[in-house]
Amino acid sequence: MADEKKDDKVRVVDRRWFNADGELKEPAPTRPAARSAPAPPAPAAPETANSQGTASDADQLPSKVGFLDLVDFLAQQAVALLSGQAPGRGRDPVAARFFIDLLGVVQEKTAGQLAPEENRHLEDILYQLRSLFVAATR
Repeated sequence: MADEKKDDKVRVVDRRWFNADGELKEPAPTRPAARSAPAPPAPAAPETANSQGTASDADQLPSKVGFLDLVDFLAQQAVALLSGQAPGRGRDPVAARFFIDLLGVVQEKTAGQLAPEENRHLEDILYQLRSLFVAATR
């Protein structure tokens, strides 16, 4: 055993998928095989840039984003924070109130400019979120 000498050197492996410029490294780094859980799939290679120099995300984003998408996005954030389902945040009623107040500002600033179904949707969402907030803070 005296003849065997342990290698005390530390080996550092950069497993980040992106370089400092935000570009995907080639080839994508691999995960260690010793993990019991399956590794998440590697991100897809970025698509080629179009004539304006931006990548086309047509496969990932809806073709048209509307007012109700904005309302639903803000509402989902508030619900996640009220329920404790926000990743890395836990239950945070103060942050949830911020999103609810943002929706209130949207309602205030768009008064009289929305279609009836948009106005009804926004009112319903705000009522439900405010009720959830009161229940969560009791």
